[in-house]
Amino acid sequence: MVDFTAGPFARLTYAYPARPPARLDLAALPEPMRQEVGYWLHTLAVAGERVNSWALAEWVRVAAAVAAGQDLCSFTGLSVEEWVAAARRRYHDRHHRLPPPSYLHNHRATIARLHAALTLACQAGQPWWRSVIWDPRHDRRIPVREHEPLEGQRLNFARVSPAWLREAIQWYFAAGLSTGLLSWSSLPSFLSYLGRHFAAFLAAEGIDTPDLDADPEAGIRPVALRLAAWLRQQRTRAGRLLAPPTIGLIQTTVAGFYAFMADRRAEAARELAEPRWAGLTDAHARWWRPGEIAGRYRGPAEGNYIDATALSRIAEHVEILGLPCDRARTVTVNGTPRQIRGLGDEQAMRAFLLAIATGRRINEILMMDFAPLSPVPGLDTSQAGHDGPAARLRYQQTKIAGAPQSILVGADVVAIVTEQQEFARALARAGDPGAADPPYLFLAWQANTAGARHYRANTLNGLLTHLAAALQVTDATGALVDFQRTHRMRHTKATDLLNAGVPIHVVQRYMGHISPAMTMHYAKTLAETHEAEFLRFAKLGRDARPLEMDPADVYELVQMDRHTDRILPNGVCLLPPPKRCDRGNACLTCDHFATDARHLDELRAQLAATEDLIKTRQAQHRQRTGTEMGPDHIWLTERNRELASLRAIIAALGTGPGAGAVRGAGVPARPGQPVPVTIGRKPEGHGNAS
Repeated sequence: MVDFTAGPFARLTYAYPARPPARLDLAALPEPMRQEVGYWLHTLAVAGERVNSWALAEWVRVAAAVAAGQDLCSFTGLSVEEWVAAARRRYHDRHHRLPPPSYLHNHRATIARLHAALTLACQAGQPWWRSVIWDPRHDRRIPVREHEPLEGQRLNFARVSPAWLREAIQWYFAAGLSTGLLSWSSLPSFLSYLGRHFAAFLAAEGIDTPDLDADPEAGIRPVALRLAAWLRQQRTRAGRLLAPPTIGLIQTTVAGFYAFMADRRAEAARELAEPRWAGLTDAHARWWRPGEIAGRYRGPAEGNYIDATALSRIAEHVEILGLPCDRARTVTVNGTPRQIRGLGDEQAMRAFLLAIATGRRINEILMMDFAPLSPVPGLDTSQAGHDGPAARLRYQQTKIAGAPQSILVGADVVAIVTEQQEFARALARAGDPGAADPPYLFLAWQANTAGARHYRANTLNGLLTHLAAALQVTDATGALVDFQRTHRMRHTKATDLLNAGVPIHVVQRYMGHISPAMTMHYAKTLAETHEAEFLRFAKLGRDARPLEMDPADVYELVQMDRHTDRILPNGVCLLPPPKRCDRGNACLTCDHFATDARHLDELRAQLAATEDLIKTRQAQHRQRTGTEMGPDHIWLTERNRELASLRAIIAALGTGPGAGAVRGAGVPARPGQPVPVTIGRKPEGHGNAS
């Protein structure tokens, strides 16, 4: 008899307020099966997982009856589907009707977990990769990277057919994990591409041999082209055609798999005991030619950026995530006050605030160590203001090997982390006051009695989806902001830094990128911000007359996103890109020079500096020659032309529309616009990049 109300099993069962845990009677089971249940419960306790005690007790009664009727001595004597079918028959014999779906669902979940644990234990003597179920949380032999996201990811190869393909995929995955060629996070998608789509193609084509019945003369090309055509006709479970990015990923995955197998064909034939793999040729490693893989469209860049007003509204109401479920907050949605109930998850609220403030990937936040803050050497935190750096934040870099893993953060981020530490510590010690601090800052709510698992990104995304639907946040164009896609917070942070003028190498370091090319992906949004900002101002030529060119043509001529040498400190150069400038720095007397009101302060400073320069040079000339510079002096003539141009431009800008000082492109706090609520570091505070 197993008592789930006390002892070592007390934390194994789900808690139901109106229903105490069930008592598990194993006496009717054969002795080997009793030992198997005990072993399984032990693995659950070690992993910090839980089980539905009532479903387990009912299932044990079913298993005892089936074992007696079929003379079984192990749960592995039947497959999962055979156990479910036996449970269905027993229910029908007792109640003379078919069981409800919930009954079979509970039984399937219970026997599937038990069956997987026992199958893993029985296969301990063979290579780990031959197991049809891979679960690194229970099989420590599976090589995964440190801090690899493992939540909800268990690979089941049982449905992959034919057998030669299934075993080859397992071998390929095992070699990839061992050598670092593949990561565990990518394997679920790869298994879908190979074990579902590619296997279905082979079945549709009637191909049942590793060499794919390739023509010795034509090679693999006919098969590759038929696969591409077949993929374009396939539909998702929702009935839509496969998207081009998905088709491209399937193509590259299949090509990579066969390149691996062709390069190791002799070894594959030996290790897999399948001599047909030796029939592969070098042609099997060349599937696609340039341009034949479906392109990966990332969507419009502006869709990944959340403007300041929308982000301010999101930050203003983010506390709804942590508000208790029995409380509500009044929010104006489309001009109408509405009561929105709290979602009761403080951890989700703080994790989302950190995503807004730091621009980290959501898994980098959810997998942070319990104590991620460290002091900055030489920094006096007592003297640091709210806008200055206060500590260094260390996060888990799980995507790019060798990329930076820490950034400087302000006092607001420190406050969020400290508050979450107190919450996580209290949560971990709820059942054991003497428990040590948990390993993670954000803790999973379910199946985590040992406090060893981090908060799941799927849980946060589900809450954000609910909040986004309730708030109906719109951007400046009136379109709904899909802020539950948390990667948009990263795009927004990077774009704000670039808009604020932070050097590209600093933004690269802050975002944790290896190369500037990765950072420049965010500059696509920046280019559009530049264009909108550029077109807001009328351009004046060197003689202060408005340009007769269309503003859009002026922007295209300057090509700010490609030719930064056309950007001047006091304006822009309209010299066509194919031509080269031969005037040195004499821009103020050149017909290709144009400027606008944003450069008014620089122009005034240049005017004063030019006047001072003329006075200095005239004094030097007088001292050396004893005479004044004549009006025909070539140097003085050029400087006087510059002065005339500067004075005319300043006069025109000082009296014309839009003459007020404006901050840099994309900075939200412009005159006449609301100042957004700032979460984390301000964009213009370059000190938060390390």
